[in-house]
Amino acid sequence: MTDDDLAERLRAVERALTDGDAPVSDLSDAAAVHDRLDSLEAEVTELGERLDALDATVQSLHGYVGDVEAVNERVQRRADAAREAVERLEEQQSRPTEPSHTTEPTAPQRDERAAEPDPENLPDGTRSVDAERGDDESLLERVRESL
Repeated sequence: MTDDDLAERLRAVERALTDGDAPVSDLSDAAAVHDRLDSLEAEVTELGERLDALDATVQSLHGYVGDVEAVNERVQRRADAAREAVERLEEQQSRPTEPSHTTEPTAPQRDERAAEPDPENLPDGTRSVDAERGDDESLLERVRESL
C-alpha cells in the first residue's frame, strides 16, 4: 500500500468519525461545545426546578392571603353587627321611658362600658400596638409587610 492510499483511507476514517469533511483537529472544539451544551441543559433543568418551587410558594401565599381576607371579612361583619347592637342599645337607653306606676325604686344602673378595659390603652398607661398602627391598616397589609 502506498502512502497516498494510506492517506486516502485515513481521510475516509476521519470523515466517518466527524460525519463530514471537518478535520480531526476540529473535534476538540466540537467536544467543548458539547460539554458547554450539557452544562447549560443542566442549569436550565435546575432553574426550572427552582421556578416550580417558587411558583408553589407563591400559590400557597395566595391561598394564605385569601384565607386571611376571608377571616378579615368575617371579623369585620361580626364587628359591624356588634357595633350596630351597641348603637341600638344606646338609642334605647337615650329614649325617655314612660314613668311606671309602680312605687318600687329602681336600682341604679352602672355603666358596663366603664367596667370593661379599653382595648387601645393598656393598664400600664401605654397604647397597644393595634392602636398605634391605626384603624385603617388591615391585617392583610400587615401580612404583606412581613413578606
